[in-house]
Amino acid sequence: MASQERMLTSPDGTRIWAESNGNTSKPAIVFVHGLSCTALGWDRQFADAELQRDFHLVRYEMRGHGRSSKYFTEEGYESRRIAEDFKTVCDAFGVVKPFLMGWSLGGAIVVDVVTAYGVEYLSGIIYVGGSIVALHYHGPCRHPVMTELFPIITSLTSDDLSDGAERFVDSCVAAPLSYPDKLSFMGGFLMQPRAARYWSLKRKQDHSVWERDARPLPVLVVQGTEDLHCLYETMISIARRVYDRVEVKMMPGIGHSPHFESPEETNRTVTDWVKKIVAQ
Repeated sequence: MASQERMLTSPDGTRIWAESNGNTSKPAIVFVHGLSCTALGWDRQFADAELQRDFHLVRYEMRGHGRSSKYFTEEGYESRRIAEDFKTVCDAFGVVKPFLMGWSLGGAIVVDVVTAYGVEYLSGIIYVGGSIVALHYHGPCRHPVMTELFPIITSLTSDDLSDGAERFVDSCVAAPLSYPDKLSFMGGFLMQPRAARYWSLKRKQDHSVWERDARPLPVLVVQGTEDLHCLYETMISIARRVYDRVEVKMMPGIGHSPHFESPEETNRTVTDWVKKIVAQ
């Protein structure tokens, strides 16, 4: 299937950029990027021939990010609106019961979706790169490096913000990025308004329905040992408390972005796990 890019409209009028690729007759994986990033972070998955053959690949840019609409107040980031964006993307591409693959902040979207539409809406969850399993648990799982960076990356002072952007991007990986890759990451960061960054993390999110009902969902955690954004042992322990079936793939020497730093291993791991879940 040829790639199909669309600018969609969520129920509240928010414009959401999205793309579909791969085999539409196969199980769908919806990829949700992290804070201050864009869907370009999934390029190494969307270029993978095996993933394209075996799955329907869908990615989009969350409100407040990339090519999607950006809001400057908390009201623009209500949980039900976040869930509606996800459903809008699924409906546009005919996706039913997808696997949700969330990188970092993208993992928290699971809570919004389960709260709005129930656990039956998803087939499973893939948390990659120190995912935030729920905004409620971001504090206990936040690495000290990220705790130090947060006031800087939400600063109103432009010089502080530029410095914060570079430090934030550098902390996303274990080995230094190439200059073109670094500029691509920083571009996604700097095109996002400070308020959008702030409310994407600080918005209200009720985790009670998710924590009560999400237990049956199968979960894969793909995690680097050198993650500077997440205290991953705490995150994994929370996931194992909420979900009955949690499989963990640890990647030595990899940082906060396993899908970018080690795409071949990540893609193989995801392929094997999704096929196993579908076959059950």
